Amino acid sequence: MNPLILLFILSFLVSVDVRILSPVLPSISDSLGSTPGAAGLAMTTYSFAYGLGQLFYGPLSDRSSRIAVVRAAGIGFSALTILSALTVTTWQFIAARLLAGAFASAVIPLTLVYIGDTVEYERRQVMLGRFSVITASAMAFSASIGGTIAHFISWRLMLLGYGLLALIPLGLLWRIAPSTPTGVPDASTGFVEILRNRRAQFVYAAVFIEGSLVWGGMTYLGSFAIRRYDLDQFGVGMLIALYGIGMMAGGFLMGRIRRLLSENGLAALGGVLMGVPYLMLIPKWPPVTFAISMFLMGLGYVSLHTTLQVRGTEISSAARGKAFSLFTFTLFSGMAAGSAAFGRLVDTGRYETMFVIAGFGLIAVGLATTLSPPRPAS
Repeated sequence: MNPLILLFILSFLVSVDVRILSPVLPSISDSLGSTPGAAGLAMTTYSFAYGLGQLFYGPLSDRSSRIAVVRAAGIGFSALTILSALTVTTWQFIAARLLAGAFASAVIPLTLVYIGDTVEYERRQVMLGRFSVITASAMAFSASIGGTIAHFISWRLMLLGYGLLALIPLGLLWRIAPSTPTGVPDASTGFVEILRNRRAQFVYAAVFIEGSLVWGGMTYLGSFAIRRYDLDQFGVGMLIALYGIGMMAGGFLMGRIRRLLSENGLAALGGVLMGVPYLMLIPKWPPVTFAISMFLMGLGYVSLHTTLQVRGTEISSAARGKAFSLFTFTLFSGMAAGSAAFGRLVDTGRYETMFVIAGFGLIAVGLATTLSPPRPAS
């Protein structure tokens, strides 16, 4: 099979894992006898480990093979996801999720680096848009199916199921002979050298803030919907699934959108489409407002984030894996920081404050991205 197809399938399952806790967080906290804020630490530790793992996997893939690194780490991801389903205390669950995040962190970033290796710049954002359809469908799946399973059966069965499913694409990847990355003439390029690049500094700062605001807020939208609209987890899952549907729509339409808008125009539009929906959640409007907000956020995310991704793959062609590992590290560090900081607001009932910070912050990130040139000078 085509390695990219198998990487896409495995990325789907990892994307489910990355996003699955938001709609089922209330069920997990009830089952483990903790608060949503305490259980949310599982997302904080997962995100931190996911980001930190990039500093190991990216450089390693530059020296050896993207596929070889993915398939080895994938075994650990499968095992720790299954173990997460078997935990009985909050701290056991947090520890298992931390380790699962450390192994999962190889899959999606190295798939994106593989795209950077094999797809020319002019077509890369369209390909990244197609990849976002994979991650978006995982988002929709995790919100709808995950919420359904947690509501009617058990969140433990949910984790166990996709942990075992991951073994299928992994087994097929082990049948493919790994190859050394192409287009990496100088793997000796160091992190310090990359971080001295002012363009890299801007991209990393933008993706850190984006991750903290988008996913930090998304962590607690399930709890918010239950509190505001008195919904059960099934209803919340269906509504949050619209975020993934919005991402899918943006991914499918990326080719047409890029013919109409420049990279900078797309980034500005994405920031507005993510920020305004957070602000829409502040007034006590009916549940349909929540549904519309989820769809627009998803559409906005694929618009801004693919712009940052494509720029992240061009920071250093001499050490693409290492440079993109910093991109993902800053993204997930932002997610960890955002979920931890917003958790304090949520536990004191200040959802509206969280929405104001996330809303105006994302609009600012989108507009600030337009100040950066689309591609480094050759």
